[in-house]
Amino acid sequence: MSNLKTTKSSFKSSGRPTLNDIALKAGVSVSTASLVLSDKAKQRRLSDDVVARVRQVALDLDYSPNLLVQSLQQGKTDTISFFNAFRRRSHDDLYMDRLSTAIEQAGGRQGYDILVYCVFERPVEETYRHLNGGRCDGLIFFAAEPDDPLLPYLRASRLPTVLINSIDPAGALSYVKEDHMDGLAQVADTLVGLGHRRIAALTNIPAGNHDADRRIAILRTMLAERGAPIPDRWVVNTDDDRFDDAEDALRILMSDPAPPTAIFCWHDRLGYQVLEHCDKLGIVVPDQLTLIGYDGVRWPAQARHVLASVQVNLNELAEKAILLLQRQINGEITEPVGIELPVTITPGTTLGPPPGL
Repeated sequence: MSNLKTTKSSFKSSGRPTLNDIALKAGVSVSTASLVLSDKAKQRRLSDDVVARVRQVALDLDYSPNLLVQSLQQGKTDTISFFNAFRRRSHDDLYMDRLSTAIEQAGGRQGYDILVYCVFERPVEETYRHLNGGRCDGLIFFAAEPDDPLLPYLRASRLPTVLINSIDPAGALSYVKEDHMDGLAQVADTLVGLGHRRIAALTNIPAGNHDADRRIAILRTMLAERGAPIPDRWVVNTDDDRFDDAEDALRILMSDPAPPTAIFCWHDRLGYQVLEHCDKLGIVVPDQLTLIGYDGVRWPAQARHVLASVQVNLNELAEKAILLLQRQINGEITEPVGIELPVTITPGTTLGPPPGL
């Protein structure tokens, strides 16, 4: 055992052992060592003694093949990159936790490891070089806005790329996304169908969150078409990183002489914050106030209710994206493909008619 430790430590100090080191110590040629360690010994009818000796030396020296070299030789890494276009990740982001897990599992089922990019301070050109530097076979790009600075690089690149929950305005990149238009139409139909005409919406601070702005704008248009327009004063900005901000928004809305009977929260985290504040302020849900969110993620909360929400199947989203990217990597498709997945409203326990109806 002491000899083995000495042998390993000597290589640690001088660098990783090479195939030549294995061949020299085992008393065979480099080609023979290569055949043994690439499981081709039987094809060349190498003796059991030679195979056993080479494998033992490789084990003693803690030898592992250089995957970067193999990747260059084979033209693939069996690794996929995942890049979050928000370029930030809070420690308690349940949505991103679930999406990342879904991508990891979907990638694993197809034989891919997932490389998650976490350094967002690099200049755009350097970021692109990292993404397209040969470490991965393709890229899953989450929530890219139309003006994301990486998009021009990816459009001109040979790197297989699939967008999740966004569309390339130039139409050059494939995508998989939920059908948000139908989801918001279902929200509008559900609220109006229950009898609500006084509807408010909680959006996001800081202004410029395109996801929040887009959802609210689309919903306002759809509700106006159904005879239930949201007045400007009932579109309230909130910061869901500050728990008490939802309480301030709720107080503003419910102090109106004729307050809203329903509130749409642009995503579920905010919706569950509002639910907790409803309990605190004595607002009975859904008897006095209907609440509905988006994404279908049940965030940890003290509230006894389950928020009604537009359910997005993150597992299916990830699965479709990985399979689409795999087809690009394998050369099965050469033109951009777009996939929209259906969504449904899960009613939870927060939907009801307006008071007095």
